[in-house]
Amino acid sequence: MRFIRKIAVMSLPLATALVSSTAAYADPCASLSSCAQQQVQQGVENTRNAVKTDANQFSSNLKNAGQSVQDQAKERWNNASEETRKKWAAQGDKLTKAEQNAKDKWNNASEETRKKWAAQGDKLTKAEQNAKDKWNNASEETRKKWEAQRDSVTNAGKTAQDKWNNAGQNVKNAWKNQKDRINSDWKDATTLPKL
Repeated sequence: MRFIRKIAVMSLPLATALVSSTAAYADPCASLSSCAQQQVQQGVENTRNAVKTDANQFSSNLKNAGQSVQDQAKERWNNASEETRKKWAAQGDKLTKAEQNAKDKWNNASEETRKKWAAQGDKLTKAEQNAKDKWNNASEETRKKWEAQRDSVTNAGKTAQDKWNNAGQNVKNAWKNQKDRINSDWKDATTLPKL
């Protein structure tokens, strides 16, 4: 019996060590600080994975949208008539030529001319900024007045266009003749007589 007690007393620390090491191996969160550290690391890892997933999804969506636009453009081109394709090609050529002409003008211009052009660009930018500032600093009442003026000009143009569209051919011809007469009278009035 004593012998059994000795074995039990001697084996108790060994059993305790085995149980605690087994528990520690089974649960890495053995202490409060290591558990908190592990949770923080897991949170960081989860956030990193979520951001990576969102970025991949965004990139994929962007790629798909770009592909969709390309596919639609190809489809429009394939379904277009030969005449329409020629028009589109001519428009593309015009833009390319206009861009090349602008580059050539800039490259061939003197430094003085380039400075003038840059100054004009700056003026336009400042004018646009001033207009934005005026709008932002204006009272609500003033903004409404400006909008009403703009609408009245837009409506006047639309009304004139509607009158022209709804007029009969005889009325259109009369208006055109009147315009031609006015232009002719103006030309006569501003041209110096031959000596």
